[in-house]
Amino acid sequence: MTFDLVLASGRILDGCGNPWFWGDLAVQGGRIAEIAPPGTLQGRRTLDICGRYIAPGFVDIHTHSDLSILVNRRAESAVRQGVTTQVIGNCGMSPAPLSPQHLEDMRTYWGPISSQPEVTWQWRSFAQYLAALQSGGLAINIASLAGHAALRMATMGLEDRPPGSSELEQMQSLLAEAMQAGAFGLSTGLVYPPGCFAATDEIIVLCRMAARYDGFYASHIRGERETILEAVAEAIRIGYEAGLPVQVSHNAPKFGAPNNADANLRLVEAARLRGQDVTVDNDVHTDLAPLLADGLPQELQDRPDEELAVLLRDPETRRQIRSEIVDDRKPAFGPVGLLKHGQWQRITLLHAPRTPDLIGKTIQAIARQRDCQPFDAYFDLIIENGRAADAIFDYIDEANIRLLLQHPAVMICSDGEALAPYGFLNDPPPYSPCSYGEFPGVLERYVRDEPLLTLQEAIRKMTSFPAQRLGLMDRGVLRPGAWADIVVFDLERIHDRATNLYPHSYPFENFPHTYPEGIDYVLVNGVVVVDQAEHSAALPGKVLKHRHSE
Repeated sequence: MTFDLVLASGRILDGCGNPWFWGDLAVQGGRIAEIAPPGTLQGRRTLDICGRYIAPGFVDIHTHSDLSILVNRRAESAVRQGVTTQVIGNCGMSPAPLSPQHLEDMRTYWGPISSQPEVTWQWRSFAQYLAALQSGGLAINIASLAGHAALRMATMGLEDRPPGSSELEQMQSLLAEAMQAGAFGLSTGLVYPPGCFAATDEIIVLCRMAARYDGFYASHIRGERETILEAVAEAIRIGYEAGLPVQVSHNAPKFGAPNNADANLRLVEAARLRGQDVTVDNDVHTDLAPLLADGLPQELQDRPDEELAVLLRDPETRRQIRSEIVDDRKPAFGPVGLLKHGQWQRITLLHAPRTPDLIGKTIQAIARQRDCQPFDAYFDLIIENGRAADAIFDYIDEANIRLLLQHPAVMICSDGEALAPYGFLNDPPPYSPCSYGEFPGVLERYVRDEPLLTLQEAIRKMTSFPAQRLGLMDRGVLRPGAWADIVVFDLERIHDRATNLYPHSYPFENFPHTYPEGIDYVLVNGVVVVDQAEHSAALPGKVLKHRHSE
């Protein structure tokens, strides 16, 4: 038989943790048709792999491409690093469901990208949003979670209060509709508004609805630093009481945590010994580049720039805001630990259009230059630049990343989004090495150069393991009958060109928004999307739907 496509004479990694073996792989009708000894299969097109590795396409379990994939459907940064499926709707953030009365809350929530012409906001239901994703074509597959923040905003906006009984019923109804439309589960972001306003019982009630459809619960937990163990325990409790699997998102302890990652993992191991399905994902970057305004208390984060400036100019209000950040009574997201603990030398200004002379300097250095306290320098930068100011927060110890990488219950994610080094998504260039090089970077650094994982174990954590969490048993593996989501790479040449080695190199005039080397071919549903390291412009991706969708 002559097949549509044959990948000939490659080292095949099946994605299940088995060592590679030599073989040919045939594709027919979008699926893997046959795997046979090298030199035995014929195709209308044959790619001579010449001993490079053939692996399942990478499944990125935790991303934020919900709107960026509408702006760049070619998913440039994702597919060029071998990613064939992304999971969106994480950290409680999904663009649907949507209610007209709270549309502006949603647009504010997503920031400048919400005003791009490709982001029409014409959907209301989750099903309509998924249809909008599919309608324009996709280079990769997309699976989505329903975001708790979206459910809350559609029902009660950004209000800091418990929902009334009718409001909770409305949230349950919206979640049921999302699950029926194809959502794979419910996600929360319990350090962000409005998720941080929700009590545990509210989330349990919603998770019980997701459990009716065999969904899972993914959580950016309620505290990543001082309260991280209590937060992991809360996520496990929610899953136990609601009766559904738990995915603890990007679970490296952040600066200020009292224990290393072993303590988190012991809680996960104990739950699994009791028979509870709890798994973890994590990326391998020690820093993040949030807005400076994201470091303010949660109840201020929806305020316009002008209002924030008025508040921060008032000495008494400024003192109160500083006190609230340090007290951290409602645990903020990880990078805020650097503010709480005065680690100003680890915060480096990245974008500040009204104070460009300060870019590349730490907050500590800026405070010295301005002869003021670091908190005052930080607040003044927000007054001067509003939400146009962001900074690199160096807030994770790589030792914890290494601990997590080695644990069998931890899969690899990027926590990035689909970007491109051109157009709106690069204006101004964001600091996003994880979006361009997460998976090649793991293979380069932690498999080849500083061996921490075997190649087959790293591939398992990138492919069959996250696909298993999604219940996608015909993806993430190389076997006849599975969808032909495939990456071909050269381990000797693989190189993440988007990540500066530690410590960071300055200045920041040219961010390394550069595609990786060594990713030669990527197939999505049997179609070649990356062909000899170049994008073919093909859009064969699908919106994947949970098996219990209607």
